[in-house]
Amino acid sequence: MAWTWTIVALVVLVYLLLDCGWKIRNKKKNLPPGPKGLPLLGSLHMLGEFPHHDLHRLAQKHGPIMHLRLGLVPTIVASSPQAAELFLEAHDLVFASRPPQEAAKNILYGQKNLASAPYGSYWRNIRKMCILELLSNRKIDSFKSMRKEELGLLIKFIKEAARNCVAVDLSAKVSSLSADMSCRMVFGKKYMDKDLDERGFKVLIQEGMHLSAMPNIGDYIPCLAPLDLQGLTRKMKAVRKIFDAFLEKIIEEHLQTKDENKTKDFVDVMLSLIGSEETVPNSSKQILIFTKTLFR
Repeated sequence: MAWTWTIVALVVLVYLLLDCGWKIRNKKKNLPPGPKGLPLLGSLHMLGEFPHHDLHRLAQKHGPIMHLRLGLVPTIVASSPQAAELFLEAHDLVFASRPPQEAAKNILYGQKNLASAPYGSYWRNIRKMCILELLSNRKIDSFKSMRKEELGLLIKFIKEAARNCVAVDLSAKVSSLSADMSCRMVFGKKYMDKDLDERGFKVLIQEGMHLSAMPNIGDYIPCLAPLDLQGLTRKMKAVRKIFDAFLEKIIEEHLQTKDENKTKDFVDVMLSLIGSEETVPNSSKQILIFTKTLFR
């Protein structure tokens, strides 16, 4: 009990120091209008089950460019086409970076994935690599026969199901088709559920996505992040550990493959760019980041 009160006291002290510093800093800034938040929580209590509806309601009162404090995180909300144009076109480089998140830190190697990396030379390089080596017309055309084969398997399955009067979940099948095509383009082959974890390939991916999307106290009140009050960090690290082992296995398979005639997938391209096999172990995390980025 004594430790609990000690932690609470420390959290309150840190908050008071941060809140005081935040107010002093922002007195000198010309911030947009916005609601006055509560201590520590900011305006989080104003966002309910449908936050986009709540933001629309607040914007009607405070204007198309609005300042909120979500926990201890200052946030600017643009809610009109004209305001969005200012952020996304006129001043896009200023607002191009992604905010830090516990999910990106614990699942995606500290915001090293393409979707969450801060804007800068690293993000520009991996974006260029993805466009040239995975999304270019030449690369897409090289996988034309693979896509035709996978689509043929789906059509064959549906015909067989129709012949036997069996109901088919088309949404699940189309999603599976997309995942299988992505697997073959990025990793070189399809993987079964048992290849990743006993819970299944798709289940684990969905768990990772669910953990990334869940509201995390540590994202809004960073000083509480080390305490992991919701237990999300522990779960994220467990998911990342499974993915690490799976992706290391993929890299090892590619290093052992000697078939020169097969169409190069993205892992092959990454290995060739890094250099000789002796340099790969020191750069395996970089390859893991790129492969996870593309697959997810």
